[in-house]
Amino acid sequence: MNPEDLAAIPPARLPFPVTRAVASAIETRATDGAEMPTMVGHFSTFNDWYEVDSLFEGHFLERIGPRAFDKTIAESRDQMKVLYDHGQDPQIGNKILGSIEDLRTDKVGPAYTVPLFDTSYNRDLAPGLRAGAYGSSFRFTVEKDAWDHAPNRSDANPDSLPERTITEARVFEFGPVTFPANPNATAGVRSTTDVFYKRSRDPESFETLLRSAQVARTPVRAGAAATSDEPPVGTPQEPPDPDTPRITDPPPPDAAPAPKDPPDGGSLDSRSDTVEYIAREDKASRVTELEASIATRATAYPGRLPDEEQARDNAENEERETLLADIAAWDARQARVLSFKDKDTQQDEPRDSRGQPYRVPTQTHQINRVPERDIYDLEGARTRANTPEARNQLFRDNAMRITEIATFPHPDTDVQKTRDRMAWLLDHHDTEDKQLAQRFMATASPLYRRAFNKLVLHQPLSPEEQRGTALAVGVDGTGGFAIPVIFDLSVIAIGVHTGAINPYRRVCRVVPIVGTDTWNALTATVVTATRTTEAAAAIEQGPTFAQPQYIVKRIQAQISYSLEVAQDRTDIASEMAVLIGEAKDNEEELSFATGAGAGSASIGVGPVTATAGAYTEKLTATSVTLAAADLDATEAALPVRHRFNAQWFLNRSSIRAIQSLETIGGKIFGAYGAGYPAVGNPNAEATGNTGLRILGYPVNESPSLPTAKTALITIGTLLNPNSYVIVDRIGMNIQIIPFLFGGAQGNLVTGQQALYAMWRNTAAPLNVDGGRTLRYLT
Repeated sequence: MNPEDLAAIPPARLPFPVTRAVASAIETRATDGAEMPTMVGHFSTFNDWYEVDSLFEGHFLERIGPRAFDKTIAESRDQMKVLYDHGQDPQIGNKILGSIEDLRTDKVGPAYTVPLFDTSYNRDLAPGLRAGAYGSSFRFTVEKDAWDHAPNRSDANPDSLPERTITEARVFEFGPVTFPANPNATAGVRSTTDVFYKRSRDPESFETLLRSAQVARTPVRAGAAATSDEPPVGTPQEPPDPDTPRITDPPPPDAAPAPKDPPDGGSLDSRSDTVEYIAREDKASRVTELEASIATRATAYPGRLPDEEQARDNAENEERETLLADIAAWDARQARVLSFKDKDTQQDEPRDSRGQPYRVPTQTHQINRVPERDIYDLEGARTRANTPEARNQLFRDNAMRITEIATFPHPDTDVQKTRDRMAWLLDHHDTEDKQLAQRFMATASPLYRRAFNKLVLHQPLSPEEQRGTALAVGVDGTGGFAIPVIFDLSVIAIGVHTGAINPYRRVCRVVPIVGTDTWNALTATVVTATRTTEAAAAIEQGPTFAQPQYIVKRIQAQISYSLEVAQDRTDIASEMAVLIGEAKDNEEELSFATGAGAGSASIGVGPVTATAGAYTEKLTATSVTLAAADLDATEAALPVRHRFNAQWFLNRSSIRAIQSLETIGGKIFGAYGAGYPAVGNPNAEATGNTGLRILGYPVNESPSLPTAKTALITIGTLLNPNSYVIVDRIGMNIQIIPFLFGGAQGNLVTGQQALYAMWRNTAAPLNVDGGRTLRYLT
């Protein structure tokens, strides 16, 4: 539907969550013994009129009654989440900021107390929270409300807009937002529902919500069938006993009696599975979803379905047959009505509740979800698209669907984080002809995964599997197979579950590239401003532009395994992906830390000896001796522009050595009078986050930095992570070696197979002045 279709429809309660923002800043307070502050404030206010002007909700005034949150606080406080920017921030995502310590209502509104967790993302938010730069917002559904659609004009409502009082709300989450409300507004609250849903990546969900809003806001006329208030799948249910019924328009003078059947062909008996989908296009869309679910289940199990899955399969097949019968009945009735045109005039045509002639619905307004089996069909997508633009859009849409339903083999994978990363790559880093989306489609299908697993086990492929693997991209011209996207470590964010410690991907700048080995950066020096007299001529004062070039290098790994292992472990492919992931983490941490590897001496944040392209070095004052003053000198040498975001990279040996320099005053680690024990032990995290700060800067553990205490050996580096760039070429490839040979002549079969994995990346400082590497003096 067109968004403009909602403009003339009166406002009403919506059956899905909405959001509100409060302009007043969140306050913080210090907590004894805690480094992180505690957020305190109100995420809403009582009895304050504010204007809602929303595409989804309509145009009206709203206020919140003083008892609106009593039930949700009493019953669902433990389920409420505290998120930043409703979990839509691209860096923080839906990570929890803290646990709710206290939540109650006072005279102002719902007041909360939330101590922040001591995490890297909260440390990034803390300065802004302390400065009062953030406001509050919350997401909720309206459970009960009271409307006045024709109020008298008043000071609060000079335009006589409809007025709503919310008497009961169910809150799902609340927290700080960057742009909470319009500071020039007379009321301190506004609707942010449109912004929230427009930021969704799924255009089909957005369209579904628009149609749901249209259904909910369309008035019910006497003599017409009731429309549905049912929300899209996954949104909260409408309460069974609302305190105010839907406001209806007065019946027309010549209103006809209500028909026995609704105008869409759905029956009015007790079958809730058909009444739930009122509109004909809703039913058709639901049929498509059911067919995709049934098809997926049919190939997911090699034998009998488990009892629970069998019951679900039976229910979905029964629902599908019922919906198809309803759609056929509706289409037959509309065809019969259209046949009356030869006998009756245009004025005598049957009309719907809005006075429009009935027509058999076309496919224009129907959401056609592609069956799951088709989202992997590359050739079919090329055939269905009429233009290159339509083909590329279809590639992208199918790849986004794949991210929604993808499952990953490792039990500790952060599924939502991985899906978000996949969507981010598709949205921001794919090529113009959608090479990455095509790779997703080619390698994510059940057919390709099955064939890949057979190849690893050296089992014969069926003709269908041979055709499926032939579609995948090979290793540039050297043969091989693209690894399934659910195993592809250049797509899936790693460094968090493999057992390796690798801080660099968590904090440094990562640039993915697709279809090329080269990334051209753009740097610029600062512009100098000067004071001068009136009418004086300007002079050239910068900046100087440069275009450093990053060329990715090949990294490789081989895993050998016996034929017995292949026979005993049918899931060997997913096991290999986990092992390669750990190897990838270890290799990257070593290379990014020390510059190890041929042709990459300047790759690291702290090479053993100074090389071209490395960060500027700072030597200790005394030969092979570390003192607290050396840390001060390193921090002071870092340019001011890079201090605001700087972080330390040290190995644990250096961290312990610096801890031994701490004094009672706690100058180095910021204990400030609490004594040396307040320094504590570094955290042991795979992401390298130690939880410590040296001179106020976060400390990351990098195990591969050198530990020797000899001349010119690196102690650690203080750098702005934005100045260190990791360039990834997306796409890992696997070569399968069916037999390994050995023996004295090298020509005897050993009874082993191997996987040879290859991927490409590089890393180096983008600005060598963005960091200072501390080394021992000779």
